[in-house]
Amino acid sequence: MSFPRPPIPTQSRPPRLLAAALLSAALLATVFLAACGGGGGSPAPAPVASNDAAIATAQSGEVLAYVRRKLQARGPQGPGMGADMPLWLDTVVTATGSVSRSGTVVQEAGIDEDDLIKTDGRRIYTLQPLPGGGERKDAFAQLGVYTLDAAGRPQPSGMLPLVNAAAGRTLTRGMQLADGLPRLAVLAESADDIMSWPDCPPDMACITSLLAYQPTSPRVHLQLLDLTRADQPGTPERLQIDGRLVGSRQIGSMLYVVASHTPSFAFDRLPATASDAERAAALARLQVADVLPQISINGGPRLPLVGETDCWLQSANASTALAVTTITAIDLASPTWARSSRCFVGGTEALYMSTASLYLATSRQDVQTLQGRLLFAPEARTDIHKFNVSGAGVSYRGSGSVNGHLGWDREKTSYRMSEHLGDLRVLSFTGRSGWLSAADASTQAASPATLTVLRENPADASLRTLATLPNAQRPASIGKPGEQVYAVRFTGDRGYVVTFRQTDPLYVLDLSNAADPRSVGELEVPGYSDWLFPIDGGLLFGVGKDADDRGLMQGVKVSLFDVRDPAQPRLLDSRNYGLAGSVSGLDYGPHGLSMRVLGNSTRIALPMLLTLDASEPPLQTLRLFEINSSTRSMVRSSLDLGTGWTDISATRSLLLGDQVHLLRDGKLQTWDW
Repeated sequence: MSFPRPPIPTQSRPPRLLAAALLSAALLATVFLAACGGGGGSPAPAPVASNDAAIATAQSGEVLAYVRRKLQARGPQGPGMGADMPLWLDTVVTATGSVSRSGTVVQEAGIDEDDLIKTDGRRIYTLQPLPGGGERKDAFAQLGVYTLDAAGRPQPSGMLPLVNAAAGRTLTRGMQLADGLPRLAVLAESADDIMSWPDCPPDMACITSLLAYQPTSPRVHLQLLDLTRADQPGTPERLQIDGRLVGSRQIGSMLYVVASHTPSFAFDRLPATASDAERAAALARLQVADVLPQISINGGPRLPLVGETDCWLQSANASTALAVTTITAIDLASPTWARSSRCFVGGTEALYMSTASLYLATSRQDVQTLQGRLLFAPEARTDIHKFNVSGAGVSYRGSGSVNGHLGWDREKTSYRMSEHLGDLRVLSFTGRSGWLSAADASTQAASPATLTVLRENPADASLRTLATLPNAQRPASIGKPGEQVYAVRFTGDRGYVVTFRQTDPLYVLDLSNAADPRSVGELEVPGYSDWLFPIDGGLLFGVGKDADDRGLMQGVKVSLFDVRDPAQPRLLDSRNYGLAGSVSGLDYGPHGLSMRVLGNSTRIALPMLLTLDASEPPLQTLRLFEINSSTRSMVRSSLDLGTGWTDISATRSLLLGDQVHLLRDGKLQTWDW
């Protein structure tokens, strides 16, 4: 597959949506839709009297009965738009935060995430396009293997084409590397595509070129490889699972893959003029095999991935969208790639994982679209289901609900959740519609944000609301009235929130008392931070955009904050790069940045594509930052790589030893730090 040049957003937030709006059809072919979350509600929900969010193991016949009830509730209109055609788009990969063993920046230490570059300290593994940027019917990408020499420089050891097991285009999502073993899993997706042009109101010229994208028959592809001999790899084990990829996480050698399968029902394809008898007959013909996802191994026959009693059901879910979310655990250390799967009958908008628990967030109501905008029901809630993971075992722990939804950007939904000392902190949005263009800040209300702390109650398998913010005792909103939350980062007993309208207020939340969260500090600076990275010594590194006095986006902005005193956060250093339209790797996902900690020093590498003159091609550059936690200073340098377009969404940097490696345009380059 080829990697097309990325867009340059010109004026407004959110950059991912604007970027997606300007993508070429070639890049749109690399995206997959996912069902969207939640809706509105009051900013301080009271605990429910009974646990209506709970799920229960299905008994024989219950899944089929549940699906038939949902189909009858749909009526002749079929599934809602929220189930099949949400507006936002997902690009290639996800996540951010602490530095993991593999070199990928992750949300939680010890929980690895799929990415395009990995290392075990001896080798570097990369996912790259095929030579010449073309496509082959028998392959969709290639796996590069590089061995590090005595000087720390990578030497090619092998280049393995990855088999294309789908009839159509297959898109790489990332890979996971087993801990301490030369065994890895490559994740990809395929789908049959349908594209159409939506209506775009005159005040939304920023997304006029956005294509409505509807995948049919999406499938997750896994290739499990043993690279003990990089020059002579064995035949990979190939798994094909029905559904779109929600995400993957890895602990040690255990890989957890979450997929969401939306079945296609003959009932939905009946004409509007079908009689009641014809509809009843279609329901009677429905079998459980028509509902549950299937798996194909090494191109063999399609087999059931799960059985009916491997699934959990939630009777209170009011959404008429029918989806089945599966959790598949794969032991990358097993000689036979041992695996097991469980399922939840319901869609999933977000996956978050701690070292002991896996959480799935799912909308309780349908989500609608109107003139290119997502609209959430005023009474909508998001249910959050907690599962214990131990090796291949996945067991249900409890469920709870929060008002609202987890936002409009899939790359950030997992960052709205964080587990600390067994409690789950969730930041949700309680407005019906978010901002899509610069004009939205003056024409539409911002979506209020609510922080909810959930605590597990084993007695009734619930996640009970322990506290909310704002609340009756602390009624101040998170952010000033009219501001929209952009960045959220939880770390330990702190929370950091960035809101934006014309300036960038950074709020520090004290979460040390889980029953009484409170905002304790605030700092205002121009522009905003879109991603926040905690650094040892009470420092916070932020990356986003500068803004003018009208709130219009300018160049890339990098900031270093001192947050040792939560009541008095301070700006230590900041730097703006390029003019309006400049982007960094973080505009396309949090894996666009790499970090390495060496004693009191933290090194950071961030690729950028900078507009220096609107009439000239952009500058390709790798900006380097070295932060000293003792002197609380930041040293900046750069590697300028020439001018012209490059696919920065697929550009990855890796810091290893005293070298910085850059995967760009399908090539791996190395420089000394």
